[in-house]
Amino acid sequence: MDEPDYYQCLGVDKKATKDEINRAFRKLAKKYHPDRNPGDKNAERRFKEISVAHDVLSDDEKRRQYDRLREARARGFATGDFSDLSDFLRSSGARGAQGGRAAGFDFSDIFSSFFGERPPGGAAGPRRGDDIVQTIEIPFETAINGGTVALRVQRAEACATCRGTGARPGSTPKPCATCRGTGTVQAAQGCFSFSRPCPDCLGRGQRVTNPCPACGGQGRALRLRSLSVKIPRGVQEGARIRLSGEGEPGAGGGPPGDRYLEIHIRPHSLFERHGHDIYSDVEINIVQAALGTTVPVRTLAGEVQLRIPPGTSSGAKLRLRGKGAPTPAGEHGDHYVRIRITAPKNLTQAQADLLRRFAHEARLPT
Repeated sequence: MDEPDYYQCLGVDKKATKDEINRAFRKLAKKYHPDRNPGDKNAERRFKEISVAHDVLSDDEKRRQYDRLREARARGFATGDFSDLSDFLRSSGARGAQGGRAAGFDFSDIFSSFFGERPPGGAAGPRRGDDIVQTIEIPFETAINGGTVALRVQRAEACATCRGTGARPGSTPKPCATCRGTGTVQAAQGCFSFSRPCPDCLGRGQRVTNPCPACGGQGRALRLRSLSVKIPRGVQEGARIRLSGEGEPGAGGGPPGDRYLEIHIRPHSLFERHGHDIYSDVEINIVQAALGTTVPVRTLAGEVQLRIPPGTSSGAKLRLRGKGAPTPAGEHGDHYVRIRITAPKNLTQAQADLLRRFAHEARLPT
């Protein structure tokens, strides 16, 4: 039987980074999660495939072993062509072979590490729930000063009616007839046999014959919860806040995953933020620009008086030191004021003549 290529399964390149693999898995997991596709066997099968693929490719050691296995397949070992077996054994660290097993080296060890960590005959154990990544938008002022944000989240939790078993109260799940309650089945590939999660019970080892009416046998139900999230002072765009235990529930009594809140900061009508520095604009007229002036400027710390030196050009940036956003170290960035010079409109004839006289005396082009 042909085993799916894990890179193709996640839709990533063989040289994909761990971050790229994790992003691809999260995207597919959201699409094919059984809770979002109740009763869809194809979605369950696909979810199990991408979960196994992610488990292997996100672990450096498993990924190295899997890459060697892919190389072996390409050279024909997985289909029974062992003409270059000694070369493969040397590349895998084995010395000699007897009956398909090298000294200190078992081919089944490779496959079992790829297709499930439970040994044949072992029951399915507790598994930690999946993490959830969620984007939240917060006001500009909250990002600067910190605060608390009320959040309504929906997540799958153990069904209160059946207490997560999926079976109608008074009944119990039955051992899966396909895997006999082990959660794994034996599969053959070429000369090898290995264990993999049972496709009928999805590795749970049990089947629900009398499903709970509240959750339809899923053992989980969606719940809407209210959370109070503390936003640290000076948080940056794209930062993540971890809420421990607020992710998907675990399987088989395993702990829940975590929820990660990715911060998006709502734009401000006056201020722009670049790192810990703040930018804003102020408009002055040509007389103020030429002669210099002092103007009020609004900052995060309140209004201050900004001195504009004579001869300031449009587009100039004047710095207010320490008037920017706070840093994690308790310091502050700077506030930069961008100068915009406005030209007068609807001049009278006398005003226009004065400007022409000024331009003539200053030898400016008109």
